[in-house]
Amino acid sequence: MKKKFMSLILAGFMALTVLAGCGGAKGNDDVINIGVIQQMQHGSLDAAYEGFVDGLKDAGYVDGENIKINFQNASGDINNCQSITQSFANNGVDMVLAIATNAAQAAVNEFQDTDVPVLFTAVTDPVDAGLVESNEAPGKNVTGTSDMPVIADQIAVIKDILPEAKILGILYTSSESNSELQAEEAKKAAEELGMEVKIQTASSTNDIAQVVASVAGEVDAIYIPSDNAFASAMATVNSTAVDNQLPVFCAVEDMIKEGGIATTAVDYYELGKQTAAQAVRILKGEKASEIAVETQKEFAFVVNKTFAESVGVEIPAEILEKAATTY
Repeated sequence: MKKKFMSLILAGFMALTVLAGCGGAKGNDDVINIGVIQQMQHGSLDAAYEGFVDGLKDAGYVDGENIKINFQNASGDINNCQSITQSFANNGVDMVLAIATNAAQAAVNEFQDTDVPVLFTAVTDPVDAGLVESNEAPGKNVTGTSDMPVIADQIAVIKDILPEAKILGILYTSSESNSELQAEEAKKAAEELGMEVKIQTASSTNDIAQVVASVAGEVDAIYIPSDNAFASAMATVNSTAVDNQLPVFCAVEDMIKEGGIATTAVDYYELGKQTAAQAVRILKGEKASEIAVETQKEFAFVVNKTFAESVGVEIPAEILEKAATTY
């Protein structure tokens, strides 16, 4: 009888052990914990996040059901990026999405020696930023989507609308390496079209109005790449440009919507959905290191006729007819 009793206790203990093991590393009924860090808040980055969430939902991964998303905004502060990614590590996330370059660099630095996959989006040049070894073969537990625009096409739009433009100002934030890269591409494209180029940089959002005003009277138009600080301060760019009657062209649709004339633009919502598709592949067993970095294949031509008129520019009818979106 004693032996039978001990056998029952042992069997019960083994059953409990098996049940505990079935909980898996994620626990909580296998809910997948995803940490999302966004560098700062502005329309394009917000759209990328929305696209990511919707893309996961379309694939059956719903926040609050089988996944839990911890969204954090770094408010444009690099130190915040580092603190947020450290908190993700401390809380044992299963996957990280980083939106924009500084956020992605912080995430990769934190998780590069772990099994936690890192996805990024809204990063212009992942190789130059040190996120991956190559776009085709990332080589790390990292992949994602690039928002590299076709800059030569964007500069050509300026010349199409302002054929007499001779001097182009290119403005960006000095702390954003991807913006510097785009500025160099834009300079090359502008010079190939016969324009002289003047480059001015802002150190932060605080001096953007001053930087825009500083080129008034010296350039025929300005071009702003997909720069996060400028994107977050487009209301300031708009008002300063109107005050100085300065035509502005930007790389991003949301920037055009708030205070630019025209561009061929990346759809950041769709870029976020592309990133979600990569996340699903990882959740189903693929390795991030073996998933190529993707770019958007099609770009939409967008125009802000209202802003153009406010700075004294009349967009030719044949160009307006080509616009997929007109504001």
